[in-house]
Amino acid sequence: MKNIEPHYLYIMENNKLYFVFLFLSILFVGCNGEEKIEKWPEIGNYYDSSKPVAFETMAPNWGRINESFVIKGNFPLDTKLVKVYFADKEAVIVNNNGQELYGLIPKQAPGYNEVTLEVDGKKYTSPDVRFKYYQTQSVTTVLGNFDTSDWVDGGGSITLDEFRLTQGTGIATVAGQKGDNFIFLGGGWGDRTYFVSLDDRMVVKLTGIGFMGSVAVDNTREKATIMPRSGGAVYTAAREDGWTLNSLGINVPAQNYSGDNQGALAYAEDDRYVYCRGGEAFYRINLEEKSYETMFNYSDFPEEFAGLNTKQWRSDITYSKFHKCFFFSFADNNGILKVWQDDSDKWNVERYAGFRSGSTTVLGDRLNDAVLRRPMGMVVNSSGELYVCCASGHCILKIDGRLVSLVAGNPDKSGKVNGFPTDAYFDTPMCISLDSEENFFIGEENSKVIRKMTIE
Repeated sequence: MKNIEPHYLYIMENNKLYFVFLFLSILFVGCNGEEKIEKWPEIGNYYDSSKPVAFETMAPNWGRINESFVIKGNFPLDTKLVKVYFADKEAVIVNNNGQELYGLIPKQAPGYNEVTLEVDGKKYTSPDVRFKYYQTQSVTTVLGNFDTSDWVDGGGSITLDEFRLTQGTGIATVAGQKGDNFIFLGGGWGDRTYFVSLDDRMVVKLTGIGFMGSVAVDNTREKATIMPRSGGAVYTAAREDGWTLNSLGINVPAQNYSGDNQGALAYAEDDRYVYCRGGEAFYRINLEEKSYETMFNYSDFPEEFAGLNTKQWRSDITYSKFHKCFFFSFADNNGILKVWQDDSDKWNVERYAGFRSGSTTVLGDRLNDAVLRRPMGMVVNSSGELYVCCASGHCILKIDGRLVSLVAGNPDKSGKVNGFPTDAYFDTPMCISLDSEENFFIGEENSKVIRKMTIE
């Protein structure tokens, strides 16, 4: 039984204030892979089929994601026929007695949005309904504990609340039954790759293949590719197989620092291929043919790679569908490269951001001003904004166009504090991933937790 805390809705009618107590209880039942929502309490059927469908009022007139709302009017009980939209986002309907419909506010664009009641395909609005959406911004812990001293994983399977970690060095969100889950790598020593089910609040250890280096998830978020830290072996896993790892039977010459490599995999547009950033070249792995080929050698671009340590410990890359390119971060050089193929399939490389030394984080123009202190994990959202974990800067930065700005953390100050993003403190953030709702999951070297950051 999953309970939603009671909410009090304040409804003003005829200058009188009525307090309507709403208790919502949602029971998710898995049956043949399907989810069923049982409504409680049952409060009767007050739909008058002799009268036209009506959308009269709604309360409250403002709210945030997953807060409750109630619509009054006249409408059928059948939830297959009745839908509610805030702009173009469909709400979850929890209860409906024909005169009052209770639901949860969906994530949507900030500001005023039209609310539409749809009954059997026909749309209804009310001139008396004006709803304003307020975005939520927060950093919270989803796994682990700040006070942890060692790993606790139950030997292979353990509840989310009991699990403890010391480092999160790689992370990728994957599709779940009810929401999003994630796979993360626990560095820097030991064989530690875990599947974290937020659906079931369980953590399962996946591997027995050696020190882990990289994880990437395809565009369906149903399949993953994983590479150990050394040796260049390639493993694949799929949700339909319970994320069981299978060897591809090839080894890519991806070694960087002393033969090790971390953070070096990324999918692009075509899920048949995963790309790998090595110490001397950039590779494309064909997952169907179980082979790889060299896209280019770094020596092909002597000016762009001049002075860069291409064999450093971290070799993070990410792909941007918005920019149609890859981004390579160079922690030792405080910079990020942009890598792309043009219409003639020719590879191009340019210095994109940073590459300036400094003991303090500097914002501003991405090339002329910005000091990115050891950039590592990166991710790009649907708007084309590049989010960067700056490990030595202890913060998350955003690059939008030419502007570098602060998203979360206190630059150059480490700590273990949650809250509003710019009030939070991080301790050496190393990896970052986006879920289907564009929430961020962040792993750190020293905070001993995985955190979720919501910035709508």
